[in-house]
Amino acid sequence: MNKAGFLAGACVLAGLVQAAAGQSHVETFTGGTNHGAWTIGNGFDTLESAGGNPGWYLHNPNIDTFAPQPRTGAGVASAYTGDYRARDVRSLGIDLITHSTQFNFARPLALMLGNDAGTPFNFNDDCFVYVVSSQLVPQVAEGWKRFEIAVPAQSATMPAGWTTQGACSASPDVAWNNVITNVTSVRWFYGDPANFFIFDIWNIGIDNVRIDEALGDAFCSGDGSAGPCPCANAGGRGEGCANSTGAGALLQASGSASVAADDLVFHGLQLRPNALSILVQGSLVIAPVPFGDGLRCVGGTLKRLDVAAADAGGGVTFGPGLAATGGWTGGSTFAFQAYYRDPFGPCGANFNVSSALSIVFQP
Repeated sequence: MNKAGFLAGACVLAGLVQAAAGQSHVETFTGGTNHGAWTIGNGFDTLESAGGNPGWYLHNPNIDTFAPQPRTGAGVASAYTGDYRARDVRSLGIDLITHSTQFNFARPLALMLGNDAGTPFNFNDDCFVYVVSSQLVPQVAEGWKRFEIAVPAQSATMPAGWTTQGACSASPDVAWNNVITNVTSVRWFYGDPANFFIFDIWNIGIDNVRIDEALGDAFCSGDGSAGPCPCANAGGRGEGCANSTGAGALLQASGSASVAADDLVFHGLQLRPNALSILVQGSLVIAPVPFGDGLRCVGGTLKRLDVAAADAGGGVTFGPGLAATGGWTGGSTFAFQAYYRDPFGPCGANFNVSSALSIVFQP
């Protein structure tokens, strides 16, 4: 079934589906390229032709620091900078390896997005918004480790789990909007930037630094555009119906729609923290119907693709490797939503539903 036929069967949703380009960029460092002028921290940065994930990678064997911070070059405009909201950026990712350190460590990886206030070489006026992931940076001998962090660029308020650092406005929401509409630097921080760490000698590498824009067509918003939520618990623009946190859950995707690559990853955002969540696939888009504390807009043949628990920030990831379970083929179209537990939800149904995505798959 092609996309036109798929949506024709659900004309009641006409005008509610937001087209998304699904653009992405990956710096593999192959042949010595370095789009974004990525640096690990000092003059020992070296582009190695072997040992990456796979092939080339950026290697630094000797960083004396409290926390490695792979980052884009100061004042360098690239695919990693700009207006994330206008581009509908959905996630950033990176592959990391730790060859050696002096001391034992266990640190989460944080993503920091910065705005340099128009002065790229004056770091005193930089404002950062950042989120600490639930994944730990790779241990020595663990090998290459892949990280993917969702970026809710369409949120008009500071998303759950994100906070500020540096010379930011007193208002977190103002700081968030100032940065997300003009990201001038991207930084991956080994640990929570708010914590104190001892200095160490690090030997690390980075590869496959990536940024993904919107993938799929978003619909079934709980903001009133798709229909009223069950107990007047409307969510924000593009979100599902509001849950016990006061926000509505979003479902986004990153990677690609290629069946052969099988690298599609779904990101649930703004769920109830630690909530058990189910990714559901449907063969049809249907008119919104009340379902729990939310709206269900996927129907036809339903299939449970994956089950996972949200983290403390209300984020959950499903995939990759779902193509076989979903029965995806080139040219097929499916719709997706996340169901999640919410025992203290506003309508008393004990569960809620995210916004939805439809995706046309490629061979």
